[in-house]
Amino acid sequence: MSELSSLYCKVKITKTQLEKFLNSPLEEPELNQNWLDFWESRKMYSKSVLTKELLRTYNDHNNQEVINGWIDYPEAMAFSDYDETTEEWHWGMMFFSENYVEMIPMFAFIISLEKYVIESTENYAVVFPFFWGDDGVNAYIYFENGKAILSPKVQVLKDIDSKFVEQTKDFLNKKWDQLAEEMDLDNLD
Repeated sequence: MSELSSLYCKVKITKTQLEKFLNSPLEEPELNQNWLDFWESRKMYSKSVLTKELLRTYNDHNNQEVINGWIDYPEAMAFSDYDETTEEWHWGMMFFSENYVEMIPMFAFIISLEKYVIESTENYAVVFPFFWGDDGVNAYIYFENGKAILSPKVQVLKDIDSKFVEQTKDFLNKKWDQLAEEMDLDNLD
């Protein structure tokens, strides 16, 4: 059995634009060449052809409901932190998924941020087995020239800028400590 990978997304976005994104309805993903190239580059058991039917979103009314759904699912240990000083939004889950078909709606969700973010080389999202010591990468999304791109080339952590890998691990370690502490406090009640 595979272990659940973690998701970490960091984007530069103004508070106003983040609120606009969160209040917006979910966008239907477009089955384009980027999706097809990404899908072709992934190694998985019983791989199916990526079709419009597999390419889907969540069933929520808006993006905020997607966030709330994950945060309300305690096993995911999801977080959504906005830093007004740096205008950075950190979104993710300590325990996300092991299954690409289950991951697709989140990839579509992150890609739909492309219209709202401030252009920055430091906008990215990564899905990888943070807890399990594996250096494989399920997905890496970067933002460039107003587009969010699922990288078909990134297969392992070494394929990502080492600064981003270090920032990601540092943030997830701090978040894990915080969430674990909060979880322990909940158990004392």
